Amino acid sequence: MTQGNDLASFNPFSPDHLSAPGPGWAMLRQEAPVYQLPIPSPAPVFLATRKRDIEAIARSTDIFSNTPIPTVWRWGEFEPAIAEVFAEAGYKVVQTLQATDPPVSLAYRQIAEQALNRRKIIALQPEIDRIVDRLMAAIPDREAVNFVDAFAVPLPLEAICLILGMPYADAAFLKFYSDEFTHLVDPVHPLPRAIEATRTIVKGYRYFVDILDRYRRDPQDNLVSAIATASINGQPLSIEEQLSMCHVLVIAGNETTRNALSSAMFVLATRPDLWARLQSERAKIPDFIEEVLRVHAPAITTPRTVLQDTEIGGIALPRGATIFAMWASGGQDEESFPEPQTIDLDRKNKRSHISFGMGVHHCVGSFLARAELQSAISRWLDDFEAVELAVPPDAVRYDPVFAFHALSDLPIRITRRTSQSRAA
Repeated sequence: MTQGNDLASFNPFSPDHLSAPGPGWAMLRQEAPVYQLPIPSPAPVFLATRKRDIEAIARSTDIFSNTPIPTVWRWGEFEPAIAEVFAEAGYKVVQTLQATDPPVSLAYRQIAEQALNRRKIIALQPEIDRIVDRLMAAIPDREAVNFVDAFAVPLPLEAICLILGMPYADAAFLKFYSDEFTHLVDPVHPLPRAIEATRTIVKGYRYFVDILDRYRRDPQDNLVSAIATASINGQPLSIEEQLSMCHVLVIAGNETTRNALSSAMFVLATRPDLWARLQSERAKIPDFIEEVLRVHAPAITTPRTVLQDTEIGGIALPRGATIFAMWASGGQDEESFPEPQTIDLDRKNKRSHISFGMGVHHCVGSFLARAELQSAISRWLDDFEAVELAVPPDAVRYDPVFAFHALSDLPIRITRRTSQSRAA
């Protein structure tokens, strides 16, 4: 199914739109910034694509709840077939970090911040740098390689395993677990595929139970140990709460950074002018990172549940409706960012993007993500003379999914610096 160029023929779930959503979002921002999805649902479902509307939703936690209902997004009160898989395994899914509202969400956030605050990440920076160096050393010179598999996947996985206290030997399963979660929640995947993915989530819960039990008996200085021994208002976390926090941190800790790394390399492999400028102006690397996060937001959207009759952007929203805050569209809003598709290292307001969310639900791992991106890009510029795509640019397509802006394949070819070019 092709993507229409007008509102009447617009299909938000077409593969063409999902792989390259920018033009469709631009049309919605102009013609229907709060857009009701034309789908069957027990309650209306809307998309908010304009930055100022998204910010209003994020600020109004008393009206727009972060706890989802089972409309388009399959996470919350599950459809019976999915709920049955969890029930048969003896697990009850509860919401903690990602899908609760203040003040409850803030208590869970404080636990995660023990390991993800600025001081902790700065202390981990040498280890992150070592991971980057090892991965880069394995990339062959002047040969085609899938950058996603060679670098973008393993770096954040190793980093989050280190922080959580999970063995890196289990990283392949944790990546599979993260990918399967997308197949569960994302509406582009049919229910039978979502049920199959749910069984993987159950396996992951069993894995988390074992590792939580290990650290409960023998506490260590890592985030899973902190979760296993944490309490809120003097009450230890239930096993359901502990499992929920492990689940969110494994997925959020690797999926979004993986996507950002892939997009950063894609941009540099197709923009030799940016590569050259960053080579000569290393102080611009943080600016490049913010622009990549803005234009290529790694997580596209999260849902909010409308708690009372209200309106956004002049559109009435009934109580019980779902509205998706399209964070990625907000980063491309012409009202805030002139020429929004352009990576502009001199853009004055580049850090005002909302790709990590905002307010009380601002991504708790954003400092870690930026640290990984800074380390990686700095070392690419140090070690590589040049990078280029190993395929035509139009052969690189983002995955056609609703929730994430992800590349599964990014064939590149690097040219390593010689000792003489390093000295120069």
